[in-house]
Amino acid sequence: MRRSDRSPQRSAGRAATRSVEGGTAGHSAGQLVRAVKAAKKAKKARSKAVATIEIRPAGTVVSRRPMKSRVAVRHLPEHPVLPLTPPSWMLEECHVAPARAGDQSEILQLLSGLATAPTKAEFHAAVDHPDHDAANRLVARLAGRIVGHIEVMPRRVLVDGLPISAAAIDRVAILPECRGAGHGQRLVQSAEERMRHIGAWVGLSRTRIAPSFQELGWAVLGRDCATPGRPTEILARLLEGPQRVGEPVTMRQWRHVELPAILRIYRQNAARFVGPLDRNETYSRWLVSRGAFDSIIVALMGQDRYDLHETTARIVGYAIQSGNRVLEIMADPEFPGVDREILARVCAEAVENDRQEIIYESSTADPLHAAVTGGEGSVQAGDRMIVAKLFRPLETLEALVPAFVRRVTEAGIRETVELGLESPDFRGSIIVSEAKGEPKATVQAGRVGRSYLRLAADELARLVLGQCDPQEAVAAGRMEPSTQVAVKLAGQLFPRTPLWCPMWDDLPA
Repeated sequence: MRRSDRSPQRSAGRAATRSVEGGTAGHSAGQLVRAVKAAKKAKKARSKAVATIEIRPAGTVVSRRPMKSRVAVRHLPEHPVLPLTPPSWMLEECHVAPARAGDQSEILQLLSGLATAPTKAEFHAAVDHPDHDAANRLVARLAGRIVGHIEVMPRRVLVDGLPISAAAIDRVAILPECRGAGHGQRLVQSAEERMRHIGAWVGLSRTRIAPSFQELGWAVLGRDCATPGRPTEILARLLEGPQRVGEPVTMRQWRHVELPAILRIYRQNAARFVGPLDRNETYSRWLVSRGAFDSIIVALMGQDRYDLHETTARIVGYAIQSGNRVLEIMADPEFPGVDREILARVCAEAVENDRQEIIYESSTADPLHAAVTGGEGSVQAGDRMIVAKLFRPLETLEALVPAFVRRVTEAGIRETVELGLESPDFRGSIIVSEAKGEPKATVQAGRVGRSYLRLAADELARLVLGQCDPQEAVAAGRMEPSTQVAVKLAGQLFPRTPLWCPMWDDLPA
């Protein structure tokens, strides 16, 4: 018996069709009508045959209602946009006072949001600082809560090799929800009062919000340059460039007995800049004890032995590193090219330790930045700015008297010169003349003479600290000279000097 593959609906339909088409005798009219209806029903069943199969999870309810009739469901409530107004207690004037002993944990929590947040070790190290004073750490309180912090650090900075009494402000932090209410400005103003109280002539700060300091009368001196680079590329450029000719250099990790030699090289180089700290041995030993570095590499010429007085081997350079940051590379000026060899050693060690990048931090005038970047610009978007403010212009100018004498002598000027300065904070003259065949300089307050410069307080700070070009300032309208002689004398007495504030002194422990 043969198996049929026809469905019952198809068989019934075909049978009905044959009966209608054949017109067989003996069929009644009713039978014909029923046959036609059966054929139509079979055709309709064939049109509803399954064409696709869709698998849905169990329990799925399929609705055949048109989508346009459905009401959209919103899962999130709609709220009108309201202006963000801080609570009234945040807008009240804060009270700034020295921090108390029990504020350490709250201050650490506040400072944790900074890019270089200090640790508990930093607090303990600050107590051992040679110039430590608990009153130099100021906090802003609002409704019994600490909402701001600022720290004043007394220092002696070098300006053309001459020490100047100064102070730096650092660790400026405001609670995010309290920003924009003027608490930061009150903290800076309180820090200025503190710096005047401790006898600072100049105030300095390293910041990324220089416009906020400008509003308070601070002058922007320049950029604190930090240049990133790949160690393999830097090393290749250094090896392809001109090599130093002379006695080979040996490099190794430093020993604590070699700190005086490192200080000697530091002072030899710091005299060329404005802003380096006047590091003495006591301060330097505290700086080392803080532990804000990973390694110090020294470069030696001669037979390397354990020697206290450098009789067999002379230290001619050093490098200070913290992680992938190169904080200082200094070489003895008598051995040009040693600094490039030290940078090559730093890059070689970075390659061995699988470091993909190093950051070289130094003055913008340092030629090693070109070796790091391959000749491209060394200005980075995240670089910090150095700002300053003159608190005592007369004392600062009197401290620079030896520099005035040297500059006039180097310029070959034999006659008496007098340059007047007139600003909101100072009015006086610088006079350089010969007394018994020797040049002598004095600063007289109250008189400006015939050739003088009229300038704002921030421009005076830039001029005194060697970060102002008088001709450029006159052309820009920031300085008004009484004569052309005044502009020429200003360029001779206050030449442009490279700015460098070492990062190692401010790096958190």
